[in-house]
Amino acid sequence: MGFFLGVTHLGGEAIYILLLSLYYWLLDPRQGRLLTLILTLSVISNLVLKNAFALPRPYVVNPAVITPEAFHTEGSFSFPSGHAQGITTFWGAIAWLHHKIWLWLVAIAIIVLVCLSRLYLGVHFPVDVAAGILLGIFWISVGLWLNGMIPLPNYQLWQKLSFWGLGGLVAIALPGLADLLGIFCGFLVLPSFTFTPPQGYRDKIMLGFGGLVILILSYLLLKGASLVLPPIGLVNYGRYLAIALIVTEGIPRLWQRLHPVR
Repeated sequence: MGFFLGVTHLGGEAIYILLLSLYYWLLDPRQGRLLTLILTLSVISNLVLKNAFALPRPYVVNPAVITPEAFHTEGSFSFPSGHAQGITTFWGAIAWLHHKIWLWLVAIAIIVLVCLSRLYLGVHFPVDVAAGILLGIFWISVGLWLNGMIPLPNYQLWQKLSFWGLGGLVAIALPGLADLLGIFCGFLVLPSFTFTPPQGYRDKIMLGFGGLVILILSYLLLKGASLVLPPIGLVNYGRYLAIALIVTEGIPRLWQRLHPVR
């Protein structure tokens, strides 16, 4: 039980934020942006489908299969599996983008383990997991097809503020999607500068470690601040938009200021 509880958290929000941030800073900002947009769209579609089908989880149908994980599901519906869809979208896209056999093996292993954990813990039916995998593959295909086809211009500040404001209005209307909208809007608008990841291992370690420290502290600070604010979609949207901008604008700018290209 403990093993699968640990494995299932590989498909959690915190893990995705940390991995996407490291990918953006250390490997390829353009592909990191693509990965984030694909993943957020995939998760948004999952939430929409869950509410459209409104199918109960296995432990609701049969209380005999209830496990400790059931108490952490927040009462969402069962079909399709969000963990299966998210983990397939993320790791499948990375493996496809890099075309390395060892990375394919790692990606497949993680996807299989997370999917098995959802079945073992009694929070999904096999059809939920299968549908999640297929939807993940669909979003990978969409993202790779769009990759490089729709270059977005560098916007002026007033244009960025207008775009982010529009995202906030949507978050007010759809508060359940506010966090995903914040991440999506933060990554969709290109930064107003060019960021090139460091090449040396020493610099990569410094940027990765320092960036994660700043990001984690910012995440906790913003989460704490949100607890004293009204629990509305706009607050949640603003928190995740800020996190996205810290990843795409704040930390890269700080790194370039401390390590100017000579």
